[in-house]
Amino acid sequence: MRGDPQDREGIEHDLASADEEVRRSAVERLVTLPVADALPRLAERLGDESWRVRKSAVACLVGVPEDWPVAEHLIGALADGDNPGRRNAAVEAFVRIGRRMVEPLLATLESADVDVRKLVVDALAGIGSERAVPPLMERLGDPDANVRAAAADALGAIGGRKAIAALSDTVLREEQEPLVRFSALRGLARLDASLSVQALKHAIADPLLRPVAFAVLGQGDDPEALDVLLAGLSAGSRAAREAACEALLRRVCRADPASAEHLSARIRACVLAAPATIADATRRLGEAELGIRLLLVQFLGIVRAPESVVPLLLAARDEALAEVALTTLAGFDELADGEIDACFHALDVEVRALACDLLGRTTSPRGAQRLIAALEDGEPVVRIAAARGLAGRADPAATSALVRRLEGTASDLEPEAEDERIAVTDALVRIATAAPAAEVRRSLLELLAGGFDGAEVPIRLAMARILREIGGPEHAEHMSLLVQDPSPEVRRAAVTALARMGPDVAAEMLRLALADEDASVRAAAAAALGVGAEPAVLPDLERLLSDDDASVRAAAVRAIAGFEATLAADPKARERVEGLLRHALADVAGVAIAAVEAFERIGAAVSLEPIRAVLGHADAEVVQSAVRCLEQHGSESELQALVPLLAHEHWAVRAAVLEALALRRTRSALPAVLRHLEREQDEFVREVLLRTLARLEEG
Repeated sequence: MRGDPQDREGIEHDLASADEEVRRSAVERLVTLPVADALPRLAERLGDESWRVRKSAVACLVGVPEDWPVAEHLIGALADGDNPGRRNAAVEAFVRIGRRMVEPLLATLESADVDVRKLVVDALAGIGSERAVPPLMERLGDPDANVRAAAADALGAIGGRKAIAALSDTVLREEQEPLVRFSALRGLARLDASLSVQALKHAIADPLLRPVAFAVLGQGDDPEALDVLLAGLSAGSRAAREAACEALLRRVCRADPASAEHLSARIRACVLAAPATIADATRRLGEAELGIRLLLVQFLGIVRAPESVVPLLLAARDEALAEVALTTLAGFDELADGEIDACFHALDVEVRALACDLLGRTTSPRGAQRLIAALEDGEPVVRIAAARGLAGRADPAATSALVRRLEGTASDLEPEAEDERIAVTDALVRIATAAPAAEVRRSLLELLAGGFDGAEVPIRLAMARILREIGGPEHAEHMSLLVQDPSPEVRRAAVTALARMGPDVAAEMLRLALADEDASVRAAAAAALGVGAEPAVLPDLERLLSDDDASVRAAAVRAIAGFEATLAADPKARERVEGLLRHALADVAGVAIAAVEAFERIGAAVSLEPIRAVLGHADAEVVQSAVRCLEQHGSESELQALVPLLAHEHWAVRAAVLEALALRRTRSALPAVLRHLEREQDEFVREVLLRTLARLEEG
């Protein structure tokens, strides 16, 4: 019971515990006490020595009812000069509670305690209410410089026309302390506000203010500012140089393409004339914090200095930088290829693999030759990366080297070798599919076929995969060999390829595959037969419905669903297909699900009565499939048949039924859904149920 003396004593006892977990638990129980007992203790715990206890106290204060006088206790915590942790926790609580704390905070801005005034300003900045702008502008005249600086930061966080005007006025006051002007400049930069070089001349001359002054110059288009920023690239201060880099990048990004290229050329000329600037930037790629490193990668991408290529590649080892660094280097194209080729063998394994990734994005012949040579690298990861790089280039000149590499890995049983074979085969397929000339594709197939007799499985498999992508009737001779290959994997790939060769060429070979000893080949044959949906193959698919393997039967069912177009015009075919699918619904779960999905695909052409019959199936996945089918095609009465499933033992079925009723706006089910609300225990299903009720009540 709220306020029970024993509860209060227990909480008091636990608050004094040396164990932080006991104190944290006690803090969370404080909200059960009356407000007069709870609030002082929560405010006190904002200063607990444990950050976890402080976090719990903040969370409790944020969550208490709005009529609790939280503000006065938090303001009292701000005045605790002996406990910085408590004061900071109070600021966090103010910010998290939000806008209803603005008025109490504004009333405290006149506090005689300078630290309280600064913390109030910080809290207002975190809340971000525009109501605070005029009072914060007044704080720019506070007697204390720290409060004035905090007010400038707060105005920069909140923004608005008045805030920008006040910050600009503060920057222009040379008598103002540098700390305050720094905060004002930082606020203007944050708000994308600009000032002229003339207005900022004193700030530019001040080493402390120069970096933030450059940031403000980067927001505008003042022609004079460009010269100042270019000169800033050679400044003695690293902070100023990096601020100039960022400001120039902003100007490049805002410019139209022609102006951006002209500006980039000026930046490039300026930096190439100052080698020390490049050396410092490349060195910082390995030591600066992430934001600066991202900035430097983009800046070095504009400069395109040869000496930055390898440092940028090394920077790509960081996943956070990898894509932007490699994309940047790809813009160097031939320059990057040459620099990497010259030092390739001196790079470690990880960087050689990254280099292959890069070379797959560039276009020079030197890069292609390096990738071909890397196919013979001593490290599998590099060879795999080289194959992927060649796939990216899709260069027919690499065909012979890739085939040799495929032959070289054919008998290797190591897992890395399998990954390599996949990468090399992918590259060959990519070359075959990307080649604009039929001659290239023909040459590739001839190269593979030339050593076909006695070739290892990977060669034969690669040929089957390529034929799957580019094969036609003219390749029937190759396909007849592959369909009878000793390897089930090759036969399966070949059967998949047959689907694109047309019924005249493929029919006989597919029928041969239907009797294959390997179930996966028979399933692939069923899928291939379904691609064309020719009525003549329906008897073949019907025979597969009696196959010993359930996966083959399921594949046949899915293929039969491909006859959707035929069914609309042929009542006899529709009756026959419906009978086959009805029979499949009585099969094991995997086949039954395929049959339900087939009904869903062709539902407009056949009766859904058989689907209602499987709503009582023992397998929940089958029932879910049936629910989805009726959701899509069911009539009002068929949707009503779903209502009893609200009592189904499996939560996923209940959720599926609710979603179906909501999607179809089955308002007649509303009373049953309301009754079920009292019984449903599963949290997820209850959420779905509540959404369903809202949808149905909308009408």
